[in-house]
Amino acid sequence: MLFHQRFVPGLAIASYIVGDEKSGEAAVIDPTRDVGEFLQFAKENGLHIRHIIETHVHADFVCGSRELKARLNDEATIHCSGYGGDDWTQAFADQHVREGDSITMGDVRFGFQHVPGHTPEHIAVTLFDTSRSSDTPWVMFSGDFLFVGDVGRPDLLGEEAKQELAHQLYESIFERIDELPDITEVFPAHGAGSLCGKAIGSRRSSTVGFERRFNPSLQRKPEEQWVDDLLSEMPLSPPYFKRMKQVNRDGPAIIGPELPGGKRWSVREVHDRVCDDCLIVDVRSQESFAAAHIPDSINIPFGQNLPTWAGWVLPYDRPILIITDEPSQMDQVAIHLLRVGFDDVQGYLEGGFRSWETNGLPLSRLHTLSVHELDTKRKAEKQLTILDVRTEKEWNDGHIEGALHIHGGTLQDRVTEIPRDKPVAVVCGSGYRASIASSFLKREGFEDVTNVIGGMSAWKAAGLAVA
Repeated sequence: MLFHQRFVPGLAIASYIVGDEKSGEAAVIDPTRDVGEFLQFAKENGLHIRHIIETHVHADFVCGSRELKARLNDEATIHCSGYGGDDWTQAFADQHVREGDSITMGDVRFGFQHVPGHTPEHIAVTLFDTSRSSDTPWVMFSGDFLFVGDVGRPDLLGEEAKQELAHQLYESIFERIDELPDITEVFPAHGAGSLCGKAIGSRRSSTVGFERRFNPSLQRKPEEQWVDDLLSEMPLSPPYFKRMKQVNRDGPAIIGPELPGGKRWSVREVHDRVCDDCLIVDVRSQESFAAAHIPDSINIPFGQNLPTWAGWVLPYDRPILIITDEPSQMDQVAIHLLRVGFDDVQGYLEGGFRSWETNGLPLSRLHTLSVHELDTKRKAEKQLTILDVRTEKEWNDGHIEGALHIHGGTLQDRVTEIPRDKPVAVVCGSGYRASIASSFLKREGFEDVTNVIGGMSAWKAAGLAVA
């Protein structure tokens, strides 16, 4: 049996490809929309991908089942849960599986178990290598039901559903997987950094037995207490999660082998807004953006966190034009955006930001302060708003006294809480999120906005006072 885990940092997505040497067939579990790596692995190992399996309707990324099937000339079978009912049945599936169903590829057999709680339709996929044992599952692909050190959050479908789902999750954990032996390995759909749980461990696999013994959420206690403990201090979920649910239920659009975003736009075209409704997204570093940028552009620095923050702050109803000084980044930028459903990437500024500068076009700048300068400024000036855009947990672990706390991903909904008649100094953990938030505030018409370089990490390292 061939086995490959494909991990996407940032969104912390784990997908899997399992191959059977005897039959030459393979199955992919929970693929992302950028399917090239699955195709390459199959080609290099002489495998034909015959089956594509979805554990549930994902909330944090666009599923890749339809994309992968299209790239395979529609010759693969998509298997999704048969427990979705009217609301969460994925109509694009070729087969809706239930407990008792199976998929066989030579010596490999997959079974299915309904484990609701994270979502109503969620299934776990058990893997048997029948050349070794036909009745003991070697692996469980747990999707977002069970993580290393955590379980899936039950609150993504709204307040009405979360209590019912939390109780379903309790039953799934303590009753539905009771028959699984301790030696069965657990391979979840996410690792540390994903917002589909609140305390996911950094290891990318475990065993059922280890989780039963050491996972806090797998320790038995009265059901109501367990539910209360699970739901307490749950991190804020990005607004794009709701959109991803709908897209993945109905079936995402097929992109094809050619990525969007390859068109080069001249300086004059960008300045004259030939792309009339384009949102300009600057993926240069926070330092470069602060030094000079195109007015009204949004800064989301290139890197593994780009898709998460794009989902937090960008609207889905506008095309996107990218500013980068590295055209070689464009394929990866497009992939990052496609993973969270931004399909309309129009292209990028030819010649990068330097071409804008050398053509003498309008520039905007973002002020920056060191933590020492901020400390001096806040003591000398009462007319200053320190805006902390970190998470609630980060805030509770220590913040600058008198700061205003608004999670950076919720600024568009809470911007009226920020005084417009005072300078605003934005602080996060290191400066990355503060640059995003600062660019958003400037676009909203705030004139005196400053990014605090180094953020709270630098503030604490400098020994400055923490509330």
